[in-house]
Amino acid sequence: MTHPSGPHLSPDDIEVWLSGALAPERERHLESCRECLERAHVEREIVEQLSALPAMGPALGFSERVMQSVILPDPFAIRSLEAKRRRLFASPKSLAFAAGLTLLLLCSMTASIVWSLGHQDTLSALGSWLASETGQAAWLALRGIATNFIEQPWYAGARALAASPGRLALASALASLTYLAGVVALRRLLALPTQQVAHASV
Repeated sequence: MTHPSGPHLSPDDIEVWLSGALAPERERHLESCRECLERAHVEREIVEQLSALPAMGPALGFSERVMQSVILPDPFAIRSLEAKRRRLFASPKSLAFAAGLTLLLLCSMTASIVWSLGHQDTLSALGSWLASETGQAAWLALRGIATNFIEQPWYAGARALAASPGRLALASALASLTYLAGVVALRRLLALPTQQVAHASV
């Protein structure tokens, strides 16, 4: 009894064998391997049984009945003005409501225009008053912020530091050194995991 050469046939190899295009080397393995030969015969029987089944298809007129029951909405459908006009003037009540609403809008717009034309001074005074009140409110808010800033406990020390150029330069240098030290420490902390992974791979 000869021993099979190479690995067992995969499902893809069996499919290729069923189509008659298996490589000669794999054919020799199939002839010498009982397990692969049994699997191949089982697969061929399944394919033959499936091929013997009658072809199933939809009944005549099935697609037409399905399409008749499907209602596709038209996203670009626009109702015509004629349909809106018929709906609006369908009854005397809706006609009276539409006329009253139109008359109310026209009267309010006309009254607003007439009042504006006849009270130019009032409108100018109202605009000036609003501008002055807005400016005063902004000035009061700015003064409040400045007062709150001045009343802080650290304000006196900061003012004294700003008044002395030497102290200000020293404080700036210390702040810069502290910032640089923090950046260097952060870079070392970020580089530390990379170094550990490199040592582990070595």
